[in-house]
Amino acid sequence: MDIADRKQLLFDDELLDQRTDLAFAMHPAIKRGPVILPELPSERGRIGFYGSVLEDQGRLMMWYWAQTEYRNEAWQKGLALATSEDGIHWQKPELGLVAREGSKANNLVTAFGDTVSFNPLGPPEERFVLLQARSHDNRATGGVYLSFSPDGIRWHSYPERLFPFVPDTQNQVRYETGCGSWVAYVRTWHPNRRVGRIEIPDLKQPWPYAAGHEPRLLWGPDSAPVPSTEIEEVFACDPAVDGPDADVYTPVAVEYPWADRAHFLFPSIYQHYPPPAKGGRYGNDGILDIHLATSRDGRTWQRPSVRPYLPLGGEGEPDSRMLYHFAGLVRRGDTLLHYYCGYRSTHGAHPKGDMDPGAICLAEQRLDGFVSVQAGVSEGELLTKPLVFQGGELRLNLATAATGECRVELADADGHALPGFAFADSSPIRGNGVALPVRWPGSLAGLAGTPVRLRVRLRLADLYAFQFVGGEPK
Repeated sequence: MDIADRKQLLFDDELLDQRTDLAFAMHPAIKRGPVILPELPSERGRIGFYGSVLEDQGRLMMWYWAQTEYRNEAWQKGLALATSEDGIHWQKPELGLVAREGSKANNLVTAFGDTVSFNPLGPPEERFVLLQARSHDNRATGGVYLSFSPDGIRWHSYPERLFPFVPDTQNQVRYETGCGSWVAYVRTWHPNRRVGRIEIPDLKQPWPYAAGHEPRLLWGPDSAPVPSTEIEEVFACDPAVDGPDADVYTPVAVEYPWADRAHFLFPSIYQHYPPPAKGGRYGNDGILDIHLATSRDGRTWQRPSVRPYLPLGGEGEPDSRMLYHFAGLVRRGDTLLHYYCGYRSTHGAHPKGDMDPGAICLAEQRLDGFVSVQAGVSEGELLTKPLVFQGGELRLNLATAATGECRVELADADGHALPGFAFADSSPIRGNGVALPVRWPGSLAGLAGTPVRLRVRLRLADLYAFQFVGGEPK
């Protein structure tokens, strides 16, 4: 493998030839509590549910659903914008564009939809793209549409229907650098909620799907179908693990920009309650938490743990019944910021009943810290496949106990220790850092371009990632 100077995450065996007495460990994010609350009249019914976060020239922009209170069997909903410099303190700019509750003194933008992403291939007036699922009750017009914007505030619709299905969730479309194509992640039904993937050569041309399949008419014969077997299915619940009454509510895929060949999925897993006739209070009711899945290509996914990445909060906390991850991931220094919405009420309580308006919450993760290769009291060892690198120094994203340690040796393609780079030539590494250097007497620069293997021994330690970097060791 030619890895050059690109960071390599250790969340599966892709890079490894051998692994002894080591296990992959998923590390849940750390919750930091609400950062946006429903304070404006235009959002007092509910905020969040679906949302997106992007960084634009150092400023963070968050688009989230905002809904008025439920009155007279109806409510109004819109897409609201909040901005932040640090990711912790958020402002709601008074945009004056959309009237709600008798006033334009709110932060609503001029379009409504699922998720916002950057459009790297478009002209300046189309810098942002918004995916919109429209008209689920109309077979002739229902489907997926797009809107574009130069600033994320003022939007104009693209008139063509691009996908004649209404997936009914927080669907995404975004450009992925790994495959050099637009990719959509949408909900499919087969027979329950799953995640489908569509690779799209041209964003403004009809999206591909397999014709000739029996349409899944979830909402009736005159309504638009939901996608089912017409597109590739890439993720679903495992009945043996999650039980027969669980499915995937939202996908939320991220192509991780700070390492090589790393994709993450943050699905909300929906545990259905029995219908009212069997003891439930509402129809289509249940609770949801957020899980983690990993992939090298965005197509083949695995879950490193069956436990949640963001679990339900304690009784009475704002995220005690439902959690939905927002699209996007933010980095501030060596910390990753997650945003999700949480609710004290269950899924079936919406839009009436004991529904609470929710809160948009923050959670933090160490850089690259989703999954590690973990060692306990017994020393474990791994050996990588042959790697070709560039640079003069090796750095590790590593955390050891005070009584733990990490040792690294470089070997040739056949696995024999290289002179001057054996275990005996370096000191144990102890500590906790995202870029801890590995020291040997000589420089690595002379080995650049030559296949080498890393042999790593760990005790009471977590190894998340490694990277060869340029320059001579200091």
